[in-house]
Amino acid sequence: MTYEKIVEKVKKALSKVDATGVNGHLAVQVDIYGEGEGAFYIEVKDGKVDVQPYEYFDHDIRIRCTGEEIIAIAEGKKKVIDEVAAENIEALRNVSRLDDFDLVFTPKTVKTKAEKKTKVSVPAAKKDKKAPVKKTTPAKAAKPANSTKKKEK
Repeated sequence: MTYEKIVEKVKKALSKVDATGVNGHLAVQVDIYGEGEGAFYIEVKDGKVDVQPYEYFDHDIRIRCTGEEIIAIAEGKKKVIDEVAAENIEALRNVSRLDDFDLVFTPKTVKTKAEKKTKVSVPAAKKDKKAPVKKTTPAKAAKPANSTKKKEK
C-alpha cells in the first residue's frame, strides 16, 4: 500500500469521528515504517480532526507503526493504548495523552432518517368525552353495634 493511500484511508476514517471529548489541542505525528513509509499528522482542535501528509514538529505524541496498524486504529478495530501496551506501536513524548488520542477514534452516533422520524414516547391516557363521569360519595361509617341497637331479650 502506498503512503498516499494510507493517509487517505486514515483521513476518511477520521472524518466520521466525534473528537469533542478531547481536552484542548492535540497533535500526533504518525511515522509509518515498512510499506508506505512516511510521516503525517493527526491534529485535534476545537473538536475537529485534521489529517495532513506532513510532519508536525511541535507534536504532543509521536507514534511509530505500520500502515495497517494505523488504519485499523483509525477504523476503530484496535485501540492505540492497547497496541502500545502490546508493543505493536511505539509512542514517544507526552504518552500520558494517549487516552485523549484514543477518544479521537470514537465513532459519531448518527441517527438515520427512520430513527429521526420515529419518536418513542409513552402515550398519555386518553379521555373519553362521551363516557359519563361518576360521582363518588364517601362511604358511611358503620355505627357501633351497642350504641343504637336495642338489646334483644
